[in-house]
Amino acid sequence: MYNPFALASLLYGFHGTSIADQIDRNQFERDGYFVVNDILSEDEINEAVAVIDPLLPPDSQPPYVCGTGADMNGRKALGGGHCEPRLSNLAGHPRLIEAAEMLLGGAVRICYTSCPVVTYKSPPGAEQFGTSDHVDWPHTPPEPGDENYVTCVLHFSTVESGGGAFILRPGSHRFVRKCLADPELRERAVAQEFKEMDGLQERKAMCVPAGSAVFFHAFMVHDRSENVLDVPRRVLFAHFVRCEVDEPVEDRSSAFHPDQVRSMDNRMKHLCGIPVG
Repeated sequence: MYNPFALASLLYGFHGTSIADQIDRNQFERDGYFVVNDILSEDEINEAVAVIDPLLPPDSQPPYVCGTGADMNGRKALGGGHCEPRLSNLAGHPRLIEAAEMLLGGAVRICYTSCPVVTYKSPPGAEQFGTSDHVDWPHTPPEPGDENYVTCVLHFSTVESGGGAFILRPGSHRFVRKCLADPELRERAVAQEFKEMDGLQERKAMCVPAGSAVFFHAFMVHDRSENVLDVPRRVLFAHFVRCEVDEPVEDRSSAFHPDQVRSMDNRMKHLCGIPVG
């Protein structure tokens, strides 16, 4: 089954701004993040929102949704143990893969089932929560090769200031590299004790348009933020790793939800490291 949203972009003739014209790999390597616009067409965005909203409603907590309203300050996520293939397969969108490969400088694999997240306006009593700078380690403790991982936040809605934007610390991936080379600092970094560390740049909110993707390095120090607006922030988190073109394909089916695997076409299986045939 081909991704219906990616297919829509072909049928509707959407091309947007060229990916190659947007990519500045030097900036990505310097800052540890990069915003790529026009990944999705307006039709694809609308189709995705129509799928997301019933799954992650503002006024209820279905069993398969992670987090509770007050505890997560309006943030609701469809956990990896549950899957909506039309959303999860967007990680293989041709324009998204093109951007990931250009930023990482080679072929990429999708790491596991992608998860949608919606951040609604914080409920009463849960406003103004504290910061929680952290790193999403590919492995804990970090392993050689973890620098080849990158996370992508694909946006289905435009995020304005105060709208629950993803927060990052520009250049912090370089800071974390230095920490990992120092035994004492490494221990603190793995324990996510970044609040007490000096040397991090100021926090930056990713206020970006719908259809865009924020790529960030696996060692990027980042955080969530509060949504004080009435407009929900809808995103999909996808994870990629650089690989060699001729790298042997091991069966990684267990890393993906069975419903997603059943929905994959051969191209998507290859991107996920699942043998075809």
